[in-house]
Amino acid sequence: MLVQPENVVHYLAERRLLTLQSVVEGDFMVFEQSSRNYNLKVQRTKSPGFFIKQVRTRTPAYTLTLEREAKCYEMASRNAGFGAMAALLPKCHHWDATSTVLVLEMLPEAENLWEHHRRLGHFPREIAELQGDKLGTYHRQGELFLPALEELKLFDKKLPWILSIHETHPQYLSQMSQGNAQLLQILRDYPGLTQALDALKRSWAYRALLHGDIKWENLLLYRERPEDPLDIRIIDWEMADIGDECWDAGAILQAYLSFWIFSLPLGPGVSLDQAAVLSPFKGEDMRVALAAFWTHYAAARGFLGRATSRRYLERCMACAAARMVQTAYEGIQQSPQITPQALCQLQMSMNILRDPAAAVSQMVGL
Repeated sequence: MLVQPENVVHYLAERRLLTLQSVVEGDFMVFEQSSRNYNLKVQRTKSPGFFIKQVRTRTPAYTLTLEREAKCYEMASRNAGFGAMAALLPKCHHWDATSTVLVLEMLPEAENLWEHHRRLGHFPREIAELQGDKLGTYHRQGELFLPALEELKLFDKKLPWILSIHETHPQYLSQMSQGNAQLLQILRDYPGLTQALDALKRSWAYRALLHGDIKWENLLLYRERPEDPLDIRIIDWEMADIGDECWDAGAILQAYLSFWIFSLPLGPGVSLDQAAVLSPFKGEDMRVALAAFWTHYAAARGFLGRATSRRYLERCMACAAARMVQTAYEGIQQSPQITPQALCQLQMSMNILRDPAAAVSQMVGL
């Protein structure tokens, strides 16, 4: 069955997640918020709300992604050794494997990191530190429960698709937008860039359970109570897989870089230097935030020695560049031509992949 606004009350009541009395009293509002899945937001003022995820089309591929996300919630809640993972997840109220319906808690007054930075107009250092603490702690603990994950045989150990995008067969070009086709042609025109993507594939390590789709839209800030400090949760674990933790850490780095690029007033006759001056988000502030993120990530991750931290940071920076190519590609999937922002992301990716060590010094300053 498909849970819809018309039957969601009865669905939740039958599973004892709410009472009909609370609905009668008016403490219930439902909104559709669909994307890849068919999602419902259930808002309540006197009690916690719900976020309901379900596959729109019951194909094996779509069903598997939601089953994988549900398994992440199950592992985190049932195994004490997964404490760092549980600290990153919203609460799971119910998993209906028969109907493929996942019922999660609605975090009170949550705001994703893209919205948060846009609202504030700068890069708060404490938010960068919070991201580093949370993700570093999770990755450090993740090594301990990797053998248990291997036994589940739930994860496919797939490489990120963007690392092979330059190998796309010409017959599939007609299925891309013109913007994506232009981006692909630019990649192929620069052998150094495709060689760097190939190098990341060859050196890929399977050390941790990755989220796989880290971006600021999937990182939520919230307070359990008004007097509590800000905390962070990561949502949408559908792409979770065993892989290289540098991909998730690099995705945080690229989130800062891509956000800054989208803050630039790019346009005809405006140079990149001029756009940087006009942006309310200053490059130096971003550099401080990136350094704060990495310092806290490395400490929480438990890196021993500056050399080890630096080596990991350079790899994370290379992963950030590859992830930025993916962000550019996804941003122009419906575009008739490549956008100035996507071009800027490609240029920055090329510069980073050409010399990740120099990029670390310039962008992070460590």
